[in-house]
Amino acid sequence: MIRLLSTFALAAFTICSFAQQPDQKPIHRTIEVTGSAEMEVEPDEVYLAVTLKEYMKEKTKVRMDEIETEFKNTLSKLGIPLKDVSVEGASAYFNYDWNWYRNESRRTDFLAAKTYIVKLPNLEKYNELMRKMDSKGIENAWLQRTENSKIEQYREQVKVNALKAAKAKANTMVESIGNQLGDVVFIREINAGNFYPQPMYKAMSNMALDAESAPNQGGEQFGMQKIKIRYEVEAHFMIR
Repeated sequence: MIRLLSTFALAAFTICSFAQQPDQKPIHRTIEVTGSAEMEVEPDEVYLAVTLKEYMKEKTKVRMDEIETEFKNTLSKLGIPLKDVSVEGASAYFNYDWNWYRNESRRTDFLAAKTYIVKLPNLEKYNELMRKMDSKGIENAWLQRTENSKIEQYREQVKVNALKAAKAKANTMVESIGNQLGDVVFIREINAGNFYPQPMYKAMSNMALDAESAPNQGGEQFGMQKIKIRYEVEAHFMIR
């Protein structure tokens, strides 16, 4: 009987102890916000695509090696190092001048073409190159893309600015209800967009076609569009 009473008393004490324990999972108050940042930077690298092609001068073909030699000499005169020039592709095609191709023995002849990518520092250098190149040996020339040599540095800065914007927004909202902002507990990148506006291809093509008249025109005809960098983040902060 004494043992039974002792067991009952112990069980009652245990139940009472559990009932008096505080909640083991307190509710943490948090605020969730988004922040974004943008930056526009000037391009300092201009990539020009130039397609050289063989052509007929009277009844003699001007060969690719001659055209390439002239092209490289022009680059050298403008101070453009050959390390900034690369070959993108090459091709060959029939010459469809039927007056010239009446002779059966010549119909299997090909005209070669080769496309180069030239890195330039700005549009002014592009204009100079267009004026100096022999247009007879050029099939096409266009501005392929623009870049900035410090683009990764700018991207990191925009990411930081986006997070700072999120924190500033959260702080304003929390203080408006008489609380304080606590530590950050969660950060997620929502959308990262790096926009590289494409140049005005039509305008650039016209400049290439009018290369001979370019020296009579003062200054650059078209401004370079800026590179736009944008980042957006989601951040959660504690509320104190």
